[in-house]
Amino acid sequence: MEFAGFFTENADLVNIHGMHLKGRQAIAGLYEMLFRSVFAESSVNPSAASSKRLRADVELVHVKVKLNVTHGHMAGEQNAVVSLVMTHHGNRWMVASMHNTLVSDSQN
Repeated sequence: MEFAGFFTENADLVNIHGMHLKGRQAIAGLYEMLFRSVFAESSVNPSAASSKRLRADVELVHVKVKLNVTHGHMAGEQNAVVSLVMTHHGNRWMVASMHNTLVSDSQN
């Protein structure tokens, strides 16, 4: 799955419900199902909020995300902040850790 290809083999992902996925294979399994169902016709509009170099090969990135979900209990527009720990591998940056948090209406 293309989405999981951005993650390191031993990456961690915590979704908006607090589910902690460990490893690219687990991330691929869940998100493949989500992209075929709940998120099938959804759209994502990300915008980088900030980044901070922690080491030459490690970057902390925060991304603001507007998500328009068409199906399920999250249907409608949602706002989130995604925290990413990116690590440099060869000639590309990969996600070592991702934490996705919904933003309440009072914080938009």
